[in-house]
Amino acid sequence: GTARATNGTNNNNIYEGDFKDGKAHGGGIFKWEAGEAYDGQWYKGLKQGQGVWRGNEGEYYIGEWKESRTHGKGIYVWSNGDKYEGEWKNGLKHGQGSDIFKNGDVYVG
Repeated sequence: GTARATNGTNNNNIYEGDFKDGKAHGGGIFKWEAGEAYDGQWYKGLKQGQGVWRGNEGEYYIGEWKESRTHGKGIYVWSNGDKYEGEWKNGLKHGQGSDIFKNGDVYVG
């Protein structure tokens, strides 16, 4: 089903979306009290599939997730304006990608 719920340990964290067996499952948005937010697909309570994460300092990631880690193709933009576009594995840059720096420098590898 679909519901709105607060986190049991912190009632200022809010999840709105699909649930299965008491966990986020399907599409949904989780907003943390500190200002972070994730809008995307969930699987058994973990970020899985396509999603957008926004940090509380202006950084963000748009792309694929696996077991709540950046995994697959995605774009990460740091709060200083630097950007990485490419492949990720288990939360780390992995494979082909481009670092695009705010000052205009580009590294492709």
